[in-house]
Amino acid sequence: MREPYAQNRNQSDEAVENRSASAVVADSLREKILHSAIPAGERLRQDAIATRFGVSQMIVREAFRQLTNEGFLKAEPRRGVSVAPMSADEAAEMTELRSVIEAKALAWAIPLISEKDLEEATRILADLDRAKSTDRIISLNARFHETLYAPSRKERTLRMIATLRLNFERYLRFTWEETHYLEQSQREHRQILEFCRKRDVDGACSLLQRHIAGTGGLLVQRLEARHSKEAARSKKPSL
Repeated sequence: MREPYAQNRNQSDEAVENRSASAVVADSLREKILHSAIPAGERLRQDAIATRFGVSQMIVREAFRQLTNEGFLKAEPRRGVSVAPMSADEAAEMTELRSVIEAKALAWAIPLISEKDLEEATRILADLDRAKSTDRIISLNARFHETLYAPSRKERTLRMIATLRLNFERYLRFTWEETHYLEQSQREHRQILEFCRKRDVDGACSLLQRHIAGTGGLLVQRLEARHSKEAARSKKPSL
């Protein structure tokens, strides 16, 4: 007879394995969505994804649930899931949330920030100056902000920021790839860092909010312009 403890342990181990497997599937699909290998609007079939990864449909269902919560997929009753489109409204909403939460994290962090933190942020900005690929730019941009916020030690807030930034990455890629925004962004990064060095909480947070709003505003304009073009094409009579 199997001991209850052993049975519970086996069930727990199986649950961990399933979570690990679903995370692998979610990570792979997220990466493809971020790089537009799976375009917005494309429907994802649970059975096809399960076959591709060699896992059960239950594991794929869990991966779909995670990506839906993150905003990468959209679930519809009786129609399954599809890659969520980028929208100007969502970009504006996330920009508003980021400007509030990230500024609060920075305000908490500045009194605790160390010289080592400031040196690390300076090194990251130097690497950003030399970065060429979109992947590298976005990774370093995230590291710069994380380095400034981490001294706050507000783990719940930092997790919220990480989730928002992950959701926003599709939009951020659109900004970097469609515009030449890096030069202005770097100027603002250095000004924010200087405020942090001077322990000027109000100056740093005010500029950070303008920095985030500038990126978001540019995105909203680009998305609205793209939507207008697509709407005009759809109305154009075919010959």
